[in-house]
Amino acid sequence: MNHTWTRVKTSLPNLNILVFNGIEQGFIYKPKDSKTGQNAWRIHLGIGENSKFIGHSWVMSNAKRILESVVVGNVRGLNR
Repeated sequence: MNHTWTRVKTSLPNLNILVFNGIEQGFIYKPKDSKTGQNAWRIHLGIGENSKFIGHSWVMSNAKRILESVVVGNVRGLNR
């Protein structure tokens, strides 16, 4: 599995993009909220307006693992 994670510094805090075989496949991000520190990592498949929210995780490594599993499943034709 040829993939890398790239941290992007933009207006979204803690934005990490999954690049699989040179193509951006999805992203995770953790929003900052001044009211509480209990924000979970949001997991999205795809980039831009067509991205799909998959779920959330309290731990970054788990969020990455979930997105990697979905992307690999899509590439192998397992997620239909």
